[in-house]
Amino acid sequence: MPKRGGQAAAAGFQYQYLVTLEALLEALEDARHDIAAAVIEPSGHDNDSDESSPGTADTDAIDYYLVDDLRRPVVAAQVKSGGPDTELSAPAAYAILLRMVRACPTAESYQLITNKRLHPKAVRLKQALTHGGDLGTLRAALRQALDRSSKLSSVDDLRDNDLRALGRARIKSDLRDPHEFRDQLRERIREHRARHRDGLGHQSAGRMSNHLVSEIHHRAAGESEGVLELEAFRSELLTESRHLAWDLGAFDWGIMIGPVPSVPDVPRSEVLSRVRAALADSPGPRVPSSCALLGLSGIGKTSLAAAYAHDTADSYDWIFWVNAESTASLMTSFRRIHEWLHPQGDRAPDDDTRLQDGVRALLSASAERWLLIFDNATDRHSLHPWMPSSGRGHVIVTSTNQAGWAAHPHKIDVQALTPTEAGALVRLRLADDSPWDEHAERAAMDLSAALAHWPLALELACGYLLSCELGLAEVPRYLRSIRDLALDDERSVPAGYPHTLVAAIHFALERVDRYALPQRPFVSEIAMSSVQAAGYLGSRQIPLHLLIAIAVVPDELAYLDTPEPIVLQDDPGNSFNSSEVHRALWSESLVRRDAPLCARPPEEWSEAHPEEVDQTISVNEIVQYVVRGRVERDRATVERVLRRSALHVQLWLAAFLRHGDERHALAVMPHAQSLAEHAQRLGFSSSEVAILWGNLAGAHLERGELAAARRLFEAELAYVLGCGPSAAVLELKIRMSLAELAELEAAPVEQLLAQGRRVHQLAGQLCDSHPLDVAHIVANLLVTLRTMTRRGGPNDEVLELMAKFTQLLENLPSTAETRLLAEIEQLNHGLGTSALRDDEVEQRCRAMLAGGQLSPRLRVALTGLLAEALCYQRRWSEVARILEHMENQDADSRFHPRGITNVLHNLGLPTGMSALHRDQDAQDVLATLLRIASLLESTHLESEPSMPVKLGALRLVSAICTNEESSIRGTRRELRLRGALQLLSAEHDAGWRVLLASSILISLELAPDSS
Repeated sequence: MPKRGGQAAAAGFQYQYLVTLEALLEALEDARHDIAAAVIEPSGHDNDSDESSPGTADTDAIDYYLVDDLRRPVVAAQVKSGGPDTELSAPAAYAILLRMVRACPTAESYQLITNKRLHPKAVRLKQALTHGGDLGTLRAALRQALDRSSKLSSVDDLRDNDLRALGRARIKSDLRDPHEFRDQLRERIREHRARHRDGLGHQSAGRMSNHLVSEIHHRAAGESEGVLELEAFRSELLTESRHLAWDLGAFDWGIMIGPVPSVPDVPRSEVLSRVRAALADSPGPRVPSSCALLGLSGIGKTSLAAAYAHDTADSYDWIFWVNAESTASLMTSFRRIHEWLHPQGDRAPDDDTRLQDGVRALLSASAERWLLIFDNATDRHSLHPWMPSSGRGHVIVTSTNQAGWAAHPHKIDVQALTPTEAGALVRLRLADDSPWDEHAERAAMDLSAALAHWPLALELACGYLLSCELGLAEVPRYLRSIRDLALDDERSVPAGYPHTLVAAIHFALERVDRYALPQRPFVSEIAMSSVQAAGYLGSRQIPLHLLIAIAVVPDELAYLDTPEPIVLQDDPGNSFNSSEVHRALWSESLVRRDAPLCARPPEEWSEAHPEEVDQTISVNEIVQYVVRGRVERDRATVERVLRRSALHVQLWLAAFLRHGDERHALAVMPHAQSLAEHAQRLGFSSSEVAILWGNLAGAHLERGELAAARRLFEAELAYVLGCGPSAAVLELKIRMSLAELAELEAAPVEQLLAQGRRVHQLAGQLCDSHPLDVAHIVANLLVTLRTMTRRGGPNDEVLELMAKFTQLLENLPSTAETRLLAEIEQLNHGLGTSALRDDEVEQRCRAMLAGGQLSPRLRVALTGLLAEALCYQRRWSEVARILEHMENQDADSRFHPRGITNVLHNLGLPTGMSALHRDQDAQDVLATLLRIASLLESTHLESEPSMPVKLGALRLVSAICTNEESSIRGTRRELRLRGALQLLSAEHDAGWRVLLASSILISLELAPDSS
């Protein structure tokens, strides 16, 4: 659509001011000392005035000048706007240029800048102007360009001065569209500020460009006589970041997401320059460049990555820090990134492949500049699926695996500090505590040389020296001590590490072992036990109070059925407190404070969340290696450490699972996995380790990760079977879980029956000695068997087993949970068979939800029953409220996907039928059901083979309700490809078959198949 007159004029002025802004930026970037200001829309002057002045009697001939400090014109410019749909002819361009040179004959150069398309002869004119050195050649070229035009005769009449001035004129063709032009200007502004250590985000860059255009507009309107000094422009361009942030309400650049370490104390300029050079080598405009920082543990790779992040923060909008030491930590970090990039969208996927794809897609689509740091990666092959392949970003990887990254084009082998850097680190750590003179400098250099300039070794040494009143005078004795340790323990040093580093760690550990405080004699013992346990957990975000519980809490107290993680409260009367334990380890530089385990606000804490739970530390991997080496010298010690660690880690995990505290459960899972792997490496098993496997399996089961759950349950069962009758209760629990897994996996019925029969055998043996445990397990197994019969139809052997369990349960004491399970089953049966009125089911569900504590799984089941009862009463608004709450909960939770799937199944049929009959309220509920379905993984939805078909039928109904023909045809085609009707049982899915057939018939009327 062509612009109206006013619109065209406004667009013309906007383009003119953007061109002026670009010219000012170029003057700054090129550091042109001959340009001091711009004069915008210069006013006229009398012909008698100073010819060097940029003013002109022809006020419309020049749009802006760039002038020197004496206001002499360096560049005179005219801007002609019209866009690519308009054309600039050669005569028109010639007339504009001639008018410019006569209006200001003293300018050093002239520019006609236009976004119009140039006529071929205008292109010839543009080329002709480049012959300005020889007047005769220029005049001939102008004649040729203006051949057959009305302006041809004027070429012969040109004075030599006019001709010389035209030889200094140029035509600049600019075919960028307005959006591209603005984007380029924003990027130039951001890059200029970044060079001066002041960043800009995407939004603030737009705000800055608008502000600068506004300044140009003010000058065009006569402010400051049209003069914009280059220094004033520079000052506006480099406005302090805090002022821009105040204007926007927050910084929108340099934002760090994840536990980015603080700025290292000693800059390593040479290595940082290599990182910058590597990342500047971009494979393409939207292909992220990357570099790998490789080196042994404790060499400073993480510190270098953090130094780069802080040093160049103004060059990025977002900086993401990813803990890459395990799949679990990668998933936790990527979920955090997903929530940042897509805060109002669907929750982060549970499946690692979909999570990888989701984050990579969001980074690829983003217009923002980002930096992604993978810290402590294992190898290139396992990290590859997590690496973004597209987007406006850079990637840094740190890893100890040199071989795994050998083929990376930009790998940087991180070596020890230079002598100067090492000396600076020692001086920084010790100068405040010792007078610094030549002797101190020599002692510092001796220390750093003896420790091979290794950053971690220097931190350990300085930690020791700070505790000595003699300070640097203690260096010779310290070096003698670690040399003796290095000789004693030479064979335990891992390849590539300096002996003195490992000796320094040993020395620090021995110092902790001797750590003493008045009235606090147990601090050293607790600190040593804590660091021993830390050697077998993940290296990052280790809960401090978990370590203290491992070290201190007696077994008999730990075995009590505690509802929350055991956290020992600091008390003046205690023989220790957590701060002193941390100080004993921190003072020797063995640990560092780390990011909180979970950063949720207090109002969102669960009952399993005492305040102290979130305090964490990190331990360097080489320290963990040395600690494990010391522990594993003695079999009794390693068994004690693993047994007590397994006991408390599984208690923490179980407490968080019991209270539905997903964030904390996910944060503890990497430590549980690490501990389980070390136990398997050492061939160690115990009841505590077996229970750890079981609780870890339970966490995977609650998340719908069935394969991982099965592996762990089977490992636990293998241990239990070797323990004989003493572990029968544990075997009972494991087999109940394996039976549930068989039902969830839709395994052959024989698998479930095998587990069920063994459960029945064990239950008969244990019902007298452990009646409550048996009652709980039998009640849950009955639920599993009934679910299977509802899904797959009755089976004589299953029905026989159910009858045996029902009879057994009648002779066992009832518990709160068994009564809840029985009532839920009664409500389920009553609702499905109409044996109970819908309003009665509703009232009983509401009473159960309101009273007492329910496990998250039972709460989901009861909420689904309540919604189903309301659905049958056609109270759609109340159903909608329940589902919206469930949708919000599901978007923030990754547990209990099977319960959510059941709700979708049970509500889908009555909702779909009502929606198909044009009930608007039911259609709104259907839309919510489909949104909830989109939050679930496909593996969860496909645990029942017919579920994808049922969801397809609901999507077809939804498309019919909104009359979206393309969606109708696409969904119908998908259902046909699946062979939908064949997947629905004639006996058990009769209602769904009616819904599917009806929706297909209606859809064919609305959107017939294309011929």
